[in-house]
Amino acid sequence: MAVLVLWGKHAQWALWYLGNYQEYSVSDWLINYEGGFVRRGLLGQLLWEAYQMFPFDVRKFVLSLPFAFSPLLLALLLRIFYKEKWSPVVLLSYCCFGATFLSSSIRRDYLMLIMVYAIFLMASRWNSSCRKVYFYGTFLLSTIAILCYEPIVFIIIPVFFFATKERLLVWLLIPVILVIFLSKGSAETAQAIWQSWESLFKNYPFPSDANDSMGLGVQALGWEIVPTALFHLDMAYAGLEPSIMSIPLILYMLAGVYYLITHLNVAVLPFWKIRNFSARVLSNVLIFHTIAMLPMLTFLSCDWGRNITFICVSTFFTIHFFPDIADRFPQIDRLTHRLLTKMDCCRIFNSPYLYTFIAFTIPVPISEAPRLEDSILGTFILLLYS
Repeated sequence: MAVLVLWGKHAQWALWYLGNYQEYSVSDWLINYEGGFVRRGLLGQLLWEAYQMFPFDVRKFVLSLPFAFSPLLLALLLRIFYKEKWSPVVLLSYCCFGATFLSSSIRRDYLMLIMVYAIFLMASRWNSSCRKVYFYGTFLLSTIAILCYEPIVFIIIPVFFFATKERLLVWLLIPVILVIFLSKGSAETAQAIWQSWESLFKNYPFPSDANDSMGLGVQALGWEIVPTALFHLDMAYAGLEPSIMSIPLILYMLAGVYYLITHLNVAVLPFWKIRNFSARVLSNVLIFHTIAMLPMLTFLSCDWGRNITFICVSTFFTIHFFPDIADRFPQIDRLTHRLLTKMDCCRIFNSPYLYTFIAFTIPVPISEAPRLEDSILGTFILLLYS
């Protein structure tokens, strides 16, 4: 009941969200091709073309997207959990949904994960049938997804490389990836994109006195690569204020995520059918995706919570569509054996009370690494909302 209340409060927050065009969650969707070809400009170009034909409040439309993407992604995950006979309790944790459900702060995240599901579904059918229509479909969907949100390459490309019968798909996508990452944009490009939306700002001002400065999402196109990478690294790791509780919280978060994912069926819902599963498979794929996401966890992003969600949800998708991939990593398998052997020696890890406690107290922030003061403040805010 408490979780439902929290979800309802976050839905209410999203409905009355006061984010203007300068907010990253809004302005990131405004990136288009009016200033030239740039990364993640496809969705913004489609919005721009639609606005030219039928003017509408793009800001409200963007802020309403989580109400479509969040339930759809949750439905896809529940479908997988039902087929695999996994307990869905972990989905209530912050590392999967938690407080980000129906929240506009996730930007394009849930849309990207829905695209991952569609791509893996198509790729798995190509992998099993070798029909060319599925191969071309996978390539087309992957290309569209990369044009929409380029971080998806850190999820799909490693899986394609290790899980598909042929690596031709990877080699065909490499030119697409290079073009996207090299089309970073510039300050002039960002200015041209922002000016292309002038009629939107004039017809749908919100607030009217805040539209002079460029939105952060568009402004980021003009940021230089090296300073931006160092900024992300500083925000995610080096810039943490000295605190005796920072390291313990980080270790608790990482160990907690590993425990929740590898011991899915410890906490069981009474109406949900489960069956025994291989914790080894979950562990191998989880570590695999963590390694694949290292660029996002260091130089390309400082958003711990969002990246951890990418890793966890991608793990579920990968195991469901490519269950044999866990056997491809002997080095990871040895590490998994050591970790799970030590955990099996402690009976407390089989306690549903411990599992539920960790699921709802794990300190996964939206950005940066968890700190004691942030975790206490976040917990207080959630209790205040509920």
